[in-house]
Amino acid sequence: MGKLTVLKLGGSIITNKKEPFSFNRDVVLRIGNELKLSWPMPLIIIHGGGSFGHPIAEAYKIKKGYQRAEQLKGFIETVNAMRRLNDLVVSTLNDANLPAIGIPPSCTVITKDGDIETCNFDPIFSAMEIGLVPVMYGDAVFDRKLKFTILSGDALASYIARRLKAKQLIFAVDVDGVYGFDRETSQRFLIEELTEKIHMNIKYEPTEGDVTGGMFYKVEEALAAARCGVDVYIINGLIPGRIEAVIKGQKVIGTRVKMT
Repeated sequence: MGKLTVLKLGGSIITNKKEPFSFNRDVVLRIGNELKLSWPMPLIIIHGGGSFGHPIAEAYKIKKGYQRAEQLKGFIETVNAMRRLNDLVVSTLNDANLPAIGIPPSCTVITKDGDIETCNFDPIFSAMEIGLVPVMYGDAVFDRKLKFTILSGDALASYIARRLKAKQLIFAVDVDGVYGFDRETSQRFLIEELTEKIHMNIKYEPTEGDVTGGMFYKVEEALAAARCGVDVYIINGLIPGRIEAVIKGQKVIGTRVKMT
């Protein structure tokens, strides 16, 4: 699928992470309208958990795996919360006349010690064959070693981009890209091209309330895709026009992740 675009919508742009179960409908609707302008094209959308999945997963320590019976409630609540968010995202994209359909990872992906072991691509391929846009998301999933765990949307997006040999992988977040720090001027600056060497020298700030690792692990997953020849970008999804522009191959403010 050399023309495939995988678009990861960060939980920080589709929800307000400071307000539980808040949904930024206007942002998702605007993104849907932008995507519609580039339609038709092979497209898979992945979204994060934001204020829906992260608080529950953190409270019950779902990422660490099954340790006590009380966690079963948290596992179920996390899955249900993410399905509610996915329903909101999909219905809003439909309102923008984008033919999106939700595909739950809890039913299609199995991990082993946190890493994806198997992914059933049949529903994804079947949807795309008839012109639908699969919309998946970070989720609580079954794990062969841990019994269950959290699969991040970033890891899923990178995995799908690599496996399906996507043309590009776009991470839409709430900042312009990845920032470095100039010690001489004590100023932050946007890194326009990020390599593995630069990545290892950046001191990333922890992201409060994010059970999937924040920007550091996002870049790790971005580099994994870049190693496989995928064009990877981290851009600000809150700025109108940027997602549309990068899909069309236009230069935008952001960070391109590449090997060298």
